[in-house]
Amino acid sequence: MSNQAQIDALEHLLIAVLKSSPGAPKDYLIEKAQGSLLGSDGPGGPEQKSEAVDYLNYIATRLR
Repeated sequence: MSNQAQIDALEHLLIAVLKSSPGAPKDYLIEKAQGSLLGSDGPGGPEQKSEAVDYLNYIATRLR
């Protein structure tokens, strides 16, 4: 299984869970994930962190 297939599966799982959880604080969860990505737990350097946050923002638009 390719890394992209794994990422696609996790993305769709995350979106399904968040969409099916009424009352889930989606904005709060997105903000916490952004903070984690930008912090010391985040991937690589500034460019990777920025790309990861951009992708998280894309996922957030799919939740609306």
